[in-house]
Amino acid sequence: AQRAADAGAGLIVSSAQSAARSAGIAPPEPDVTTAAGTAEPEFLTTGERLVTVLFADVRGYSAMSSAAAPADLADRIGALHRWAAAEIGRRRGLVDKFAGDAVMATFNATGATVDHTRDALEAGLALAGKAALLDLGVGIGIAVGPAVVGRTVSGANVSVLGSTTNLAARLQAQAQAGELLLSDEAYRRVEAWLEDKRLPADREALALKGFDQPQAAWRVNGAAVPAPTA
Repeated sequence: AQRAADAGAGLIVSSAQSAARSAGIAPPEPDVTTAAGTAEPEFLTTGERLVTVLFADVRGYSAMSSAAAPADLADRIGALHRWAAAEIGRRRGLVDKFAGDAVMATFNATGATVDHTRDALEAGLALAGKAALLDLGVGIGIAVGPAVVGRTVSGANVSVLGSTTNLAARLQAQAQAGELLLSDEAYRRVEAWLEDKRLPADREALALKGFDQPQAAWRVNGAAVPAPTA
C-alpha cells in the first residue's frame, strides 16, 4: 500500500510541475524522501525488467500554439497531463516524464505485474478519448520488451533504457490523432482482449528510424471506444 501511495504521489507532483511550467511558473523541486523515510522507493531500484512502454503526443501542437491563446492551450495541456497521470496511475503505470505536449509511461516497473500490456492499452484508449474532449488529438505508441528501469541519479526522473523505449516512440510518431499503434508483441498479449471488446486492429509493416528491418505494427482506432465523461 505504501508503494502505491508513493507512486501516486509522484504522479501528482509530476503533473503539477508540468502544468506550472506550461504557465511560465518555475515550481520548487519536491522532497524525494518517501513516507517510509527512504531516499527513493524500493520498487525503483535499477534493474532489467520486461515492461510495456507507452508514448503519447498531441498532433498539430505547433499549429495550435500559433492559433490558440497561450493560457487556453496551457490549461488544456495541463488537464491532459492530469488525466494521463490519473489513467496511468489507476492501472499501476508510472509516468516517466511529461515533455511539453508528450507523455511517456512505463508499466510493470516493479517486474511483478502480469497484465501490464493490457493496462497500458486501457490507459492509452482512455487517454485518447479524454484528449478528444479537450479538442486535442493524440497519437499513441505501445511496445513490449526488456528495459533497464530505475533512477540513474537520486531525485532524478525514472530512466527506462533500451530498444523497447525507442520502438514505442517510433510507433507513436506513425500514429494519427486518436490512433494507437501496437508493436507485434504488444498485440499478441492483448489480441484476445481486443477481440472481446470488438476493437479491430490492422496489421502493417513500418520502416522505422533506428531499426534495420520493417517492424510489424497493429493500428487500433481509439475513436471506436465510447468517449469517456470528464
